[in-house]
Amino acid sequence: MKQGELRRALMVATLLCLFLFIYLYWQQSSKPLNTLVLTYKHVYSSNRKSRSPQWTWQCVNQRCERHHVTENIKLMSLSTCSMLCGSTQLWPQPTGPVTLGSKTLSFTTQHLQFEAIASDPVKDLLLEAVASFNDSVFSLVRDKDYLKEKTDLNKFVVRVSVVRSDIVRLKLNTDESYNIVLKSRGTELLANVTAKTFFGARHGLETLSQLIWWDEYEGSTGTLKVLKGATIQDAPAFSYRGLMVDTARNFMSIESLKRVLVGMASSKLNVFHWHISDSQSFPLILPNLPQLAKTGSYSTQETYSPEEVKALVEFARVRGIRTLLEVDVPAHAGNGWTWGPLEGLGELAVCINERPWSLYCGEPPCGQLNPENPHVYDVLEKIYKDLIELSGETEIFHLGGDEVNLECWAQHLQKGNTPNNYTDLHDLWGEFTTKALLRLQQANGGEKMPHVIVWSSKLSKRPYITKYLDRSQVTVQSWGASQWTDTPDLISDGYKVLISHVDAWYLDCGFGRWRETGEAACDPYRPWQTVYNHRPWQQFRLNKKQILGGEGCLWTEQVDEWNLDSRLWPRAAALAERLWTDPQLDTTTYMIQEDVYTRLTTHRERLIARGLKPEAMWPTWCSQNPGMCL
Repeated sequence: MKQGELRRALMVATLLCLFLFIYLYWQQSSKPLNTLVLTYKHVYSSNRKSRSPQWTWQCVNQRCERHHVTENIKLMSLSTCSMLCGSTQLWPQPTGPVTLGSKTLSFTTQHLQFEAIASDPVKDLLLEAVASFNDSVFSLVRDKDYLKEKTDLNKFVVRVSVVRSDIVRLKLNTDESYNIVLKSRGTELLANVTAKTFFGARHGLETLSQLIWWDEYEGSTGTLKVLKGATIQDAPAFSYRGLMVDTARNFMSIESLKRVLVGMASSKLNVFHWHISDSQSFPLILPNLPQLAKTGSYSTQETYSPEEVKALVEFARVRGIRTLLEVDVPAHAGNGWTWGPLEGLGELAVCINERPWSLYCGEPPCGQLNPENPHVYDVLEKIYKDLIELSGETEIFHLGGDEVNLECWAQHLQKGNTPNNYTDLHDLWGEFTTKALLRLQQANGGEKMPHVIVWSSKLSKRPYITKYLDRSQVTVQSWGASQWTDTPDLISDGYKVLISHVDAWYLDCGFGRWRETGEAACDPYRPWQTVYNHRPWQQFRLNKKQILGGEGCLWTEQVDEWNLDSRLWPRAAALAERLWTDPQLDTTTYMIQEDVYTRLTTHRERLIARGLKPEAMWPTWCSQNPGMCL
């Protein structure tokens, strides 16, 4: 080619590239959607081999039946059959009307486009929630080569609309409802998620992600599928749907707590109650009181910095979860409270590591705050100020108040020759609580905290409760056995109640004793069916208006981060449907419907895809043959 011809060819090529760039830029600018492309790092199995399917499933009488693959039978995967046959595969089941289409569409993550219709500051939160949704979809992918497969869609638009752009923190009266409309037009699919608040929109995105699944039978690699059409209206039955995790008896890494939050968001639980300290250890580094962690943590590595706590609180918030940080007082306060004498503050706590422990506390080691030391209340105010700052929570505060041992205080007063003006040491306990509440108010800038939660105890019984606990402010977390009179008595006395009955919603029970003396186990194990079937407002005819909701509790005498997932899931998901949907309960048979088993099995697989390790529900054969094991 001559030099002049080469110059002309290069000029033509340059002009073509410039024209192409302008065209693509114009196309991008003229799109009606504010497209957000997200990426997700996914680990694919390099040893995964493609094999011919052994089984196929057919929908017969609203149930998927397993058959051997033959030449004359149409291939259908169990995941696709489950989505199209019988009940929905949503968890928790929506409370409003649901219509689901009977046809599916295949797509890839490259087809996803997002539009956020909201103003600041909600818009930034919404983009974070969309990123979380994107992660959930990517987590389903089992083979990266699926991008080469032919698909039904070339565009999957997720449009999220939020009415109230000023609501960025979850409150008890926050509207968490949402609507979803999923409709297709040709090779395009539009998912409209509308909600009054960000928190409703986030739940809507979670439900939308559950209408998407991986079909391993499609094409040569498998592919993502979504329903062609759907409409869903949904709203929770209770405003408080909590899960408590104790990180004092055994330390849990931040990464393991993030898995807890991922599972909670997947199940629409909305309160992470972080029982962060106890008599065993104090792992939280408080900005105003670093001495507590310095003298109370198991090691310098087993601590939570303020930056880590704030980051975890934000991680939870964008997933629709509020975080309550609990430093339990006056009992359950030992290690971490020994530095008072060195700083001229006297004994901040008494009975620390005292023996024989059975005289001074419910389990070793012992420790209770010293109610007669005025410096204790100064320290509490600093703690409360830090907890409010770290959590950003100004509506609900958990004061603790669990299992005070009056013998500990009696022995302390006797040893110190302190004048004992109390004929009943419950009054000393009550006065401590009154002072702690006042210091909480001062730590909150002089504003009274609207809802203060305390554990049920002897102080929350008559005659002490009405003397020391203001029913307009205090909510009692009722943890005793459901057959006890605590909960109905509290409700009849006009108090708001948070239910955590030990015989149904304590998830640490049933693993035998961990020490040789004393009662060290709360057997038996509570299976997911027990968690699911616990509906005390129906069983004991309680006034539902006075029940904020419920909370599952995981104390960690026999739990650390290595078995955390299996202790929580899928049982905490069963709790989530009880508190979100509150399905009817047959109290004559306590039979659970077949669709609950199949939906929870699907949800367990969903949690596994998202990086959790829930315990098994039953043999795989039962999953492959729905209804045959019931």
